[in-house]
Amino acid sequence: MIFLPFFNRILAFRSVLKVLILYILLIFATHSFAQNSKQKTTSETVVQELLEKANSLTHTDPAQSLAYLNRALKHKDEISDAQLLFLYKIGTVACINQQSNMQALDYGYKALALQKKIDPSQMHFIYNNIGCVYMQLSDTEKSRELLNLSLKGLKESIANGTLKEKEVEAYLVYSNLAVIEIESKNYVKALEMLHIYKKQSIRLKDTAGIIITYQNLSNVLYNLKQPDSSRYYSDRGIELSKKKNSRDDLAYLYYYRGYNNRETAKDTAVYYLEESFKLGEELNLSDVKLSTSKALANLYEGNNDYKRSNYYLRIANTLSEKNISEQNKKKTELLEFENEQKIKQQEALLETQKRENLLLFGFILLVPVSVIGFLMYRLQRIKAIQRKVENELLVQKMESKNKELTSNAIQILQANEIIDYTQKGLSQLKTSADTPANRMLTQIISDLKNGNQSFNKKEFEKLFIETDEDFYKKLLHKYPTLTKNEIRLCAFAKMNFSTKEISAITQQSSNSILVARSRLRKKIGLEENQSLTVFFRSF
Repeated sequence: MIFLPFFNRILAFRSVLKVLILYILLIFATHSFAQNSKQKTTSETVVQELLEKANSLTHTDPAQSLAYLNRALKHKDEISDAQLLFLYKIGTVACINQQSNMQALDYGYKALALQKKIDPSQMHFIYNNIGCVYMQLSDTEKSRELLNLSLKGLKESIANGTLKEKEVEAYLVYSNLAVIEIESKNYVKALEMLHIYKKQSIRLKDTAGIIITYQNLSNVLYNLKQPDSSRYYSDRGIELSKKKNSRDDLAYLYYYRGYNNRETAKDTAVYYLEESFKLGEELNLSDVKLSTSKALANLYEGNNDYKRSNYYLRIANTLSEKNISEQNKKKTELLEFENEQKIKQQEALLETQKRENLLLFGFILLVPVSVIGFLMYRLQRIKAIQRKVENELLVQKMESKNKELTSNAIQILQANEIIDYTQKGLSQLKTSADTPANRMLTQIISDLKNGNQSFNKKEFEKLFIETDEDFYKKLLHKYPTLTKNEIRLCAFAKMNFSTKEISAITQQSSNSILVARSRLRKKIGLEENQSLTVFFRSF
C-alpha cells in the first residue's frame, strides 16, 4: 500500500508513452504511405509513356520497342498489375517480330500468369501470341494446342460479351491456325479458317490482315488446283501491298506468284521470283531469299542457264546451312527454356509446400497459444475479481475505521467534558484544602490535563493514518515543509471537525486554532474565503 501512488504514476506514464509511440508510428506510417503512393504514381506515369512508345514500335522497330520495355521493367515493383501485364504483352509481340523466341516465351508465360490473376476471360490473346512463338520454333503440335485454346477462349468471350482490346488482335488466331493447317497440308481446313479471317478483316478494315489473307488464299487455292482463283487473290494482294507500301508482304506475294507459275509460265515465274529475291535482300528476309534462290536455281537449270543456276544454288546452300544451324540453335534454346520452366515449376511447388507447411505449423502452434491466451485471460479475470473483492473489503475497512474515528472523537469530547468538570471541582476543593493537599490536587489536575492531551493526539493520529494513509503521503509530497501540528490540522479539516472539536482534542484554545488555520491557508496558497474542508476532500 505504501508504494501504490508511485506505482500508479508509473502506470500512467507508461500509458501516455504508449499513446505517444502509437501516434509517432501512425504519423510515420502515414508519411511512408504518402511517399510510396507519390512514388508509385510517378513511376506509373513514366512507365505509361514508355509503354506507349514501345507499343507503337513493336512491328516497325522491335529492337527499339524492347529498349523502351527494358527501361520500363526497372519500375516493375512500383507499377500496377495492369501496367505490368501490358508490358509483358508488348514484350511478347516485339520479341516475336525480332524472332527472339526464348524471350518471347518468357514474356508470354509471365503475361499468361498475370492475365489469369486479373481477368481469365481475356487469356485467349496471350495463348495466340505464345502459339505464334512455337510456330516460329517449328513446334507445330504445341503451336496448334495453344492456338486452339486461343480460339476456344475467343468464342467464349464473344458469347459472353466480354471481348476486349482490339478485335483485330482477337481474330488473328484464325490466320495463325490457317498457317498451321497449310504446313500440315490440310488445305480445306485452312481455307475455312482463311474465309473467316478475311470476313473479319474486311469488317474491321484491317489492311494488314486482308493482305495476309490474300497471300494465304492464293497459296491454298493453288494447292487445291484452282489456279485462276489463286492468281486472283495474288493480284489483289500485290495491288493492296503496293498501295499501302507493305514491302515485306510484297516480297512473300511475289514469291508465291512466281512459285505457282514455275510450270505454266516460266518467264513470269522468273520475273516474280527475281523481284521477291531483291526485296528479300533489301529487307534482310532470309526465308524469302532461301525459298526464291532454290526456285530460281531450278528454273535457270531448266532453261540451261547453268551460270545463273549455280549462283542461286550457292546462295541457297549457304542459306540452308545457316538455316539448319539456326533451327538447331532454336531447338537447343527451346529445350533449355523448357528445362528452366520445369525447374521453376519445381521451385514454385517446393515454395508452395513450404508455405503450406508453415501454415500447418502456424495452425498447430496457434492451438496451444490460444489455450494459453484463454488461460491467461481467465487468470486476468480471476485477478480482476479478486482485486474487486479486495477493494470492497478495503472500502468496508475504511468505513469501519471512519466510524471508529468518529466514535473516538465523540468519546474524546465526552471525556474532555468530564475531565473539565472534574478539574473545576478539584480547583474548588483546592481552595479549602491545606497546603499538602493543595500540592497533591495541583499535581492531579496537571496529570489529568497532560495525560488526556497525549492520549487524544496519539490515538487520533493513529486512527487517521490507518483510515487514509494516501492522504498523508500526498500531503507530504506536495507540501514537504508542513509541521506535525499543521498536518494534524489538515486531517481535522478533511474530517470537517469544528474549531470546538479540534480544541477539545488538541487542548488548544479556539483562538490558537483559528490563527493556525490562517497560517495553514497561506502556506498552501488558499484564500481566506476558501474552505479548507472542501480543498482537502478534493485533494
